[in-house]
Amino acid sequence: MHFIIDSDSGDAISGWLAPDNPSTVPHFIVSIPGRDEIEIRANLMREGIRDLGLHATGECGFVISTDIVPDLPLVMDVEIMEAETRLPIYRRFQADLDVPRKMFLFDCSIIPQRRIQNEIKNRFSLTYFSSERNGLETTVAMIANPTNRSTFISGRSVLMRYNDLLKEKDYLRVALLREPHEELAERLYFFNFLVREGDAASFSTYTHGARSLLEFARDLPFNDLKALTGAFRASTEQQRRELMSPMTKVFGCDVDEPPKHANVSKALESLSDFDVVGTRERFPLFKDLLAGAVGSNIFGDEAPVVFQSVKTLAANLAKIGVVNDLLADDLALYSYVEDAINEGVSTPDATLQRQI
Repeated sequence: MHFIIDSDSGDAISGWLAPDNPSTVPHFIVSIPGRDEIEIRANLMREGIRDLGLHATGECGFVISTDIVPDLPLVMDVEIMEAETRLPIYRRFQADLDVPRKMFLFDCSIIPQRRIQNEIKNRFSLTYFSSERNGLETTVAMIANPTNRSTFISGRSVLMRYNDLLKEKDYLRVALLREPHEELAERLYFFNFLVREGDAASFSTYTHGARSLLEFARDLPFNDLKALTGAFRASTEQQRRELMSPMTKVFGCDVDEPPKHANVSKALESLSDFDVVGTRERFPLFKDLLAGAVGSNIFGDEAPVVFQSVKTLAANLAKIGVVNDLLADDLALYSYVEDAINEGVSTPDATLQRQI
């Protein structure tokens, strides 16, 4: 999906969107709090978009004016979404509410932290979570969107695909790492829940790049260390590929490249250039550093929630040799980052996010 907002003059908002299927005429939803949503079909021909080969006919442009929203010049909170996916493509900036920054948070965790997400939604004009589920073109459009000045994106997207663009568009690049056994434990519990209680939409939203783990997690004997060890030894090649060091894949590998020890060095080199790097285990410190970089505490009073069952499973996973082999690169990466943070904490005058 490609999209651009050309202008917002107050009494009219115009732009275009080319769906993944270039022969489809896009529809848009105009959302204003407290009102019924308005759905419109593309109402403007854009021959230039057709000539670029992005759309079959050029019937992909739109103008939302006072003909559609009579009091549009007076409405501050108005959002435009692509109707089929409900992907936000524009929302008016509100200077008294929205952070005037653009930020990409790389976070390999899968379980959504709803309270944190709600806090973030209240502080940015546009917010996108689980970025990895979007295709390359859609993610590039989200990052490069020229009209929006307050954008938050988070997820497990492969850094190498977007790093140059993020720097070009002046995004804060932020990373939140997590102890690898604990992340795996939570992932397995969540996949077990999805396969038993979830639906197809949940699968596609949360299991990008890890779909084979649904079957693996379905009947895992979480409370039996011997049987759990046997399950990992019996895992398929595809399941092991999806279990391997997810943080190293994000920060140090190219798309579909399996992690190796050399990728740990690449990941550390990438992280050394980030604006803020932190860990879940030191979340208050991470939150303070991020508030300093953003100029606002975007998390409010919220912090990630971790269940005791996840901690117990993580401790057991750490006792299993095959698990440690699968997570070897992430364990090394996390150890280096922890050492850098500890050094930064013990040297207050140092710039912590540059210690990696």
